[in-house]
Amino acid sequence: MRKLSAISAMAGLVLAFSSMPVNATTYYISQSSGNDASNGEAITSPWKTLAKASIEYKPGDRIRLKCGDTWHEELRPKGNGTPDNPIVISSYGEGKRPLIDREDFKKDLIGIHLVDQEGYKIVGIEFNRCQTGIYAEYAVGSPNRKYLWIENCYFHDSLLYQPYQNYPKRKIGLGICLFSHETKNKIVASDITVKNCEFRRLASGIWTNSPDNFNKNKGNIYNFGNFVVEDCLFEEGYQWQLGMRGVDGGAVRRCVTHDIGRNFRAFNGVAGAMFARCKHWVFEDSEWGFISIGLGSGDGQAFDFESNCDHMIMRNCLLHDTDGAAMLLCCYASGPEAHKKLLIENCVLNGKCKRPIRPNSRCEIFNTTDWNEVTWKDCRFYVSKGNVLMHVADPEKDRRTSFVNCVVRKLSDACTSPNLAANGKITMSVKEIEPWFQIEFPAPTTINEFRLKEGPASSISRYRIECWDDKANRWVGCFNGIEIGKEFVAPIVGRTTTKARLVIMRTTKGDPAITAFEAYHDTTEAVPLDSRGNVIRAKK
Repeated sequence: MRKLSAISAMAGLVLAFSSMPVNATTYYISQSSGNDASNGEAITSPWKTLAKASIEYKPGDRIRLKCGDTWHEELRPKGNGTPDNPIVISSYGEGKRPLIDREDFKKDLIGIHLVDQEGYKIVGIEFNRCQTGIYAEYAVGSPNRKYLWIENCYFHDSLLYQPYQNYPKRKIGLGICLFSHETKNKIVASDITVKNCEFRRLASGIWTNSPDNFNKNKGNIYNFGNFVVEDCLFEEGYQWQLGMRGVDGGAVRRCVTHDIGRNFRAFNGVAGAMFARCKHWVFEDSEWGFISIGLGSGDGQAFDFESNCDHMIMRNCLLHDTDGAAMLLCCYASGPEAHKKLLIENCVLNGKCKRPIRPNSRCEIFNTTDWNEVTWKDCRFYVSKGNVLMHVADPEKDRRTSFVNCVVRKLSDACTSPNLAANGKITMSVKEIEPWFQIEFPAPTTINEFRLKEGPASSISRYRIECWDDKANRWVGCFNGIEIGKEFVAPIVGRTTTKARLVIMRTTKGDPAITAFEAYHDTTEAVPLDSRGNVIRAKK
């Protein structure tokens, strides 16, 4: 059986940082060879425990954990760094990432715990079976704590899920959580970056939270600012892998959220991402796909603008293969105000909506009210049999949705233009750890649909499609899939490329057998739509 190779490699890296400031110190910790009686200031005399390392640090200090070592402890450093001279938690040596393994995610145990602190950079650490991998909390009246950078970390295996309205009594498995105890409209933490991290088999990946997050009457409380998530993978999780509440300013770029909700029952629904009471965000070049409602959970959408979201832009994103609608535009249920100034541009929605949120509401977009102010521009919608483009739960005379230059296609009509692979060179490599099948085109070619076929004895269970980026000189992912079967159609955000490849990441058993890897460029013209997503037909 071929196994999935994780996006984040297990090999530890010796990371180079800018020169240390005067009076800064590097501390070494090794569970396997350390001694807490040592001074910890040399590789030859490391401390042993994270408890010993939970001391006061100064700006620019380094806390370096030995690669290949494991701790069943909480690291709780004290002190503050600055954006220019952060306190850095990283690794030294060679081998696997340093691992903080709390061994039982059902217990309220944390990996790294920050309290009213700022100026931290955490790089190259693995977190296993922690109820929360990195937990940062901020007190009532806290000033704006600036700069938290988390990079190249791996969070996995924390699937605890219980009702959590009384959080921060932590009852849910999280990779990263920022919690504000502040109940006023006041920023307590900002300039937060999560980059090149992997989140796997977690109830949720990243949360921001506060005591009033579940209070419908607190619709305009923002405790966090400038939160950026880039180049991250969220996979095999239970519920919202991004559960963002009360954040003013942020971005999600080049992230993949895949295979969420399977074999799980949520008391309040499943979505790939859920943004509530947020404003001034940009979502770019990201993918949310294969979102399930599992054992009977509700929703099942790729993305959920849940309540009170203002000035949000989503562009060049793919939302696909969902049990519910591809996108939920929700308010009233969890907030008093409709969404304002949402722009969805050059995105592709291919939700399957097998189990609608309400009876007779199988749709690509579930919109709770016409008062949600959303502009869909240059988007492509692939509508499955029995579905409509948009369902409005609470119709109003004042309709604030508009569709500009959008294309609506029946999914069954995809891949009916000429097959561009017929003019290309087909190659394959089946001896690799991840076998691949490649199409090389004679000239730069625009693609927006793929069709895949698998042999009857093959059992592919995870794959990705990539296109070559000539300017960046690298492969760029454009679709992540689970099963192929007899035939599978995969629309993508259109891309011009000289070659495309199908990479087989995992099979249930045996070797993969691909009988067709086809590429298409559908040129269907935009159709005029009214504010409910209905085609406007010209009068005869």
